[in-house]
Amino acid sequence: MDSTSDANAELHRRVRQQEVVAELGQRALETDALDRVLSGASVAVTETLDNEYTEVLELLPGGDELLLRAGDGWRDEEIEAATVPANRDSQAGYTLLTEQPIIVDDLEAEERLSEPALLADHGVVSGISVIIGSVTDPWGVLGSYATEQRTFTEHDATFVQSVANILATAIENERTKHELEESYGRISDAFFALDETWNFTYLNEHAHELINPENRTLVEKNVWDVFPETTHRQFKRQYERAMYRQETVSFEGYYPDPLDSWFEVRAYPSKTGLSVYFRDVTERKERERERELFRTLVNYSHDSVLVIDPQSGAFLDVNETACRRLGYDRAELLELSVPDIERRFDDLEAWGPHVEDVKTEGAVTITGEHERKDGTTFPVEVNVAHVELDREYMIGIARDITNRRKRERKLEASNERLEQFAYAASHDLQEPLRMVSSYLQLIERRYADALDSDGEEFLEFAIDGADRMREMIEGLLEYSRVETQGEPFEPVDLDRVLEDVLETLRLQVEETDAEVTTDELPRVEGDAGQLRQVLQNLLSNAITYSGDDPPRIHVGAERRGNRWSVSVRDEGIGIDPEDQERVFEVFQRLHSRTEYRGTGIGLALCRRVVERHGGEIWVDAEPGKGATFSFTLPAAARHER
Repeated sequence: MDSTSDANAELHRRVRQQEVVAELGQRALETDALDRVLSGASVAVTETLDNEYTEVLELLPGGDELLLRAGDGWRDEEIEAATVPANRDSQAGYTLLTEQPIIVDDLEAEERLSEPALLADHGVVSGISVIIGSVTDPWGVLGSYATEQRTFTEHDATFVQSVANILATAIENERTKHELEESYGRISDAFFALDETWNFTYLNEHAHELINPENRTLVEKNVWDVFPETTHRQFKRQYERAMYRQETVSFEGYYPDPLDSWFEVRAYPSKTGLSVYFRDVTERKERERERELFRTLVNYSHDSVLVIDPQSGAFLDVNETACRRLGYDRAELLELSVPDIERRFDDLEAWGPHVEDVKTEGAVTITGEHERKDGTTFPVEVNVAHVELDREYMIGIARDITNRRKRERKLEASNERLEQFAYAASHDLQEPLRMVSSYLQLIERRYADALDSDGEEFLEFAIDGADRMREMIEGLLEYSRVETQGEPFEPVDLDRVLEDVLETLRLQVEETDAEVTTDELPRVEGDAGQLRQVLQNLLSNAITYSGDDPPRIHVGAERRGNRWSVSVRDEGIGIDPEDQERVFEVFQRLHSRTEYRGTGIGLALCRRVVERHGGEIWVDAEPGKGATFSFTLPAAARHER
C-alpha cells in the first residue's frame, strides 16, 4: 500500500512538473518582458520542488562572476546586486563546465565544491543547478536550493533543465529582437519613397504624422508641388544630388510654417527613385540653441559661472571670469570640485545636504569664501540653481562681494557706534530720572496733606510722566541691544517658543477670555530669545487692540522658498492703511495713552529683530476688520530637522 502511494505521489509530482514546464513555455511566448519571465520561472521552480530558494545567475562580461539577475526567496537588496564566483570550485561555476545537471545532496560534505557566500549566508544544504544556454555559449545558471538535506531525483533535474531551456529560448528571442531593432532601426523613423519623376509612391504612418497632419492624399503627387518651400531650401538640392549622382546624402534642414520644424534626413538613391528616412529634431535644435545662448551669456558674464555635477561636486564647465578670479586656467579648474575652492563645503558629506536643499527649492543664495590657487581667499555671494540641460546640472553664479563686505563693515561699525551712543544716552538718563522719581515720591509722602486737589493732580501727572519715561528708556535700551546683545543663530522650534509666550501671557489671555489658535509652526534659524520677544509683542498687541469683543487670534506659517512667513492674525480694531508703515517706527503711537497704554517701541523692536534675522515684517489691516502682522525668517537647514 505504501509503495503504491509513493508511486502515485511521484507520478503526480512528475505530471505537475510537466504542467509547470508547459505553463512557463506558454507564458514566455506571450510576454516580451524578459525579467518577468525570469522572475516567474524562479517562483514556479521553488514552489514545484518545495524548496526555499531559486536563483537565475547571469554570467557577467569577463566570465569571472555571475550576477543574481532574478530569483525567489532572496532579499530584495540581493537581486541584481549579489554575485558568486564563476570558478570551478563553486557549484554555479562547475555547472558552466558541463551540460549535465549538478545535484548536491549536502553542500558542506561535497569535496569537489566550495560553498559561496550567497548560499552559505542563507543556510543552503542541498540543490540542483543547470546551465542556461550551452557550454560553448553559456548565458548563466539556474539553481534551486533547500535548507534541509534533500535527495533530488533525475526527474527533478530534468524538470529544472527544461525550465532552463525555456529561459534560454526567451533570452535568445530577446537578443534576436534587439539585434533586429538595431539592424532595422530606420524603420521607426518617418519614411517616404519617391519615383524618378519625384512623385510619392509610399509614406509610412510616422511620415504622415510629421509632414501631413492635414491627412492629404500624397501618393502619386509631386513632392515639389505638395511642399513648395522645399524648392527654396536645401531639400531639393540634396534630393537631386542623391538622385542624379546616385549617392547617399545626410543633412539637417528647417521647413517653415506650417510645419515649423527641423528635420534630420537621410536619402538613399536607387535606379527607380529615392528612399527618404527622416526624423523631427526640433527639440534637439532648440536645446542646442539654448546651449549656445547659455555659452554666450556665460562667456560675457562679469560674474563667475560654474556648472556643477550635483553628485560629485565636480566642475563640468566654467567661464573665463571664474578662471581669472580663482587664478586657474580652464583645464586646471575643470579638474577640481566645489570642496577644492569653497571652504564651507570641506568634503562631499557637507555638500550632500546642500544639493538636496537646492533640488527642493529650485534655487538658493548662499555666502561663503572662495580660495584662489595661491591660497588667498575672497568673500562671495553664490546663486545656485538646479537645472537640466543634456542631463542634471547645477549652476552656481558667484559674485565677488569684497567691496560690499567693506561697505558692510563700515556700516556695521557706524551702527555699533550709534548703538553705543543710544545705550549710553539711555543709561545716563536713568540716574536723573531716578532722582526725579525719588523726590516726587518724597513730596507725595511729606506734603500730601498740604496739597489741594490741583496740586495732587499735578503731582500725579508728574509721577505718571516719570514712570512712562522710565518705560521708554528701558524700551530704548532693549532696542539698542538687539544687535550687540543677541545670541548666535541656531535651529529654533517656533512651536516651543509659542508655548513659552502663551504661558507668559496666560493671565492676560484669561482676563480677556482670548482664544488663540495656531498651525504647526516650523523650525527656523534664529535667536530664540529675540523671536520670543517678537511673538510676545505681536500676541500682546492682538489682545490689547481687540476692541469690545473677546480676542480671537490665529498664528500661522507658510513656506516661501528657503524662508518661512509667520503671521499673527486678529479680529480687532484694525489699522488705517496710511498708518501701516508708521507703526513700526520708534515711539510712534496711533492712540492716546488714555485709550491704550504702551511706549510705542514694541513694533519697532519687532522690526529690528526680524531685520537682524534677514527678514522683513509688515501688516495687512483695515479699520474695524482686524490686522495680520507677518514676518519672514530663514528656514532651518533640512539636515538639521
